Order: sequence, then C-alpha cells, then structure tokens
Amino acid sequence: MDSDPQKNSMLETAKSWITLAMAIVTSIAGIVLWVQNSSDEKFDNIQNQITTIRSDIDKIEESNQVILRIIGRLEGKIDN
Repeated sequence: MDSDPQKNSMLETAKSWITLAMAIVTSIAGIVLWVQNSSDEKFDNIQNQITTIRSDIDKIEESNQVILRIIGRLEGKIDN
C-alpha cells in the first residue's frame, strides 16, 4: 500500500474538525440540559407555592361565607 502523506494529513485534519464539532455539540447539549433541570426545580417550587396559595384562598372564601351568614343573622336580630 502506498500511503500518501497529503491524504493522511487531510484525514487527520478532518478527524480533528469532526472531533471538535462533536465536542461543541455535546457541550451545548449538556448546558441546555443543565439549564432545563435548574429551571424545572424553580418552576416546581413556584407551582407548589401557587397550589398552597390557591388552597389558602379557598379556605378564606369558605370563612368569608360563614362570616357573612353570621353578620346577616346579626343584622336580622338587630332589625327585629
């Protein structure tokens, strides 16, 4: 086999560029996944807080209904 130094050099250069491109793509994919994971934790935390606030609001609405009924009864007694 006759090995051509120019072909070997071109193959080495091509391998180097392909390796560099793969390293860049892998790095970008890693960064994207890391950002998504860190964002997911923040969104989960916010979602849990919103759920807690909604349940608190529901409890407040129920309490307000009870309070309004009591006020209505008191007004009825005062008017009589």
